[in-house]
Amino acid sequence: MLSLYIHIPYCVKKCPYCGFYSTRYTPKSADEFLAALRSEAAAYQNEFGELILQSVYIGGGTPTVLSPGQIERLGDIIAEQFSVSESSEFTVEANPNTVSEQKLLAWRKIGANRLSLGVQSFSDDVLGLLGRLHTAGQAAAAFHLARYAGFPAIGLDLIYGVPGQTMQQWKATLETTILHRPEHLSVYSLSIDDGSLFKRELEAGRFTAPEDDMAADMYESAAAMLVGAGYRRYEISNFALPGFECRHNLNYWERGEYLGLGPAAWSFVRGRRYYNIADSAEYSRRMAAGVSAVEGSEVPGQEQASRETLMLSLRTMRGLDLDRYRREYGPRTAGRLEAAMVPLQAAGLLQVHDGRVTLSERGILLSNEALSRLSA
Repeated sequence: MLSLYIHIPYCVKKCPYCGFYSTRYTPKSADEFLAALRSEAAAYQNEFGELILQSVYIGGGTPTVLSPGQIERLGDIIAEQFSVSESSEFTVEANPNTVSEQKLLAWRKIGANRLSLGVQSFSDDVLGLLGRLHTAGQAAAAFHLARYAGFPAIGLDLIYGVPGQTMQQWKATLETTILHRPEHLSVYSLSIDDGSLFKRELEAGRFTAPEDDMAADMYESAAAMLVGAGYRRYEISNFALPGFECRHNLNYWERGEYLGLGPAAWSFVRGRRYYNIADSAEYSRRMAAGVSAVEGSEVPGQEQASRETLMLSLRTMRGLDLDRYRREYGPRTAGRLEAAMVPLQAAGLLQVHDGRVTLSERGILLSNEALSRLSA
């Protein structure tokens, strides 16, 4: 089984903390992109044969900038080139300021059954600090529109650790979120990506990085409130009502296969990882000329694969299966890991139960340190 990711490279405006590839939306460029996407999908279908998908994820960028007609064409491309069952998870990312009843119904019509809504905060002050284009009221309205459109699963993205954000504002956002009762929640500490406006401002001394202690307190409060409200933490930053864990992301964390289409998209198929050119216009030109959009590739060796398995598994609450790790990567690699685990267990960062290694509560707060020490 395979997961499909499609990168829609358009935004109304780039968020100042974001380093993902995106460009300004125009109807003409989007039409050219969809024509290119059809060619790329057909090329992979010709190369690999019938591709049966366990999940589809439409990300970006902002997929919901597409018009209803463009959404319909995107659905045709997926249906023509891939096998998607009714039981497949089909997610689309959305920003509150770009959704409408007509667009949401168009996404539902092509099979989307899960909406990931970039709310970030229910505080207008915090949304202003983040440079978002929507208000808290628009976020709530977008959520209710998605419910009306019939999405059986809705996930909200929230950001904490924003300079100037108070604990009171963060808890108020969590309380409002719980009242809405989305099926899934992703809570992320503000990260300042390379190439972003915030990164340039930070380097110029005009921006203050988030305070680690405050961010840790905010994470702990989120975990306590969400678990108390019936959500299950299944990955460091992700919480879900029972049965609503994101299957697409679980496939990433389990180091499963995925195919990425569109500019800047990454794939991992048959042991090879490769990525497309991060330029929408060039991507469309290459596809029109029958030239591959792949810009580079690698075949991870045994050591790299073992490190990736370790890092990804320990982000989840299921953790790492030591016996499986030993079978896949050999007793020598497993022995090195077990030796590296000893001081982390003594420090209370790791725990082992029934042959599975997981981060402790303290280890989750210090996950970057714990994971870097294990993979050194």
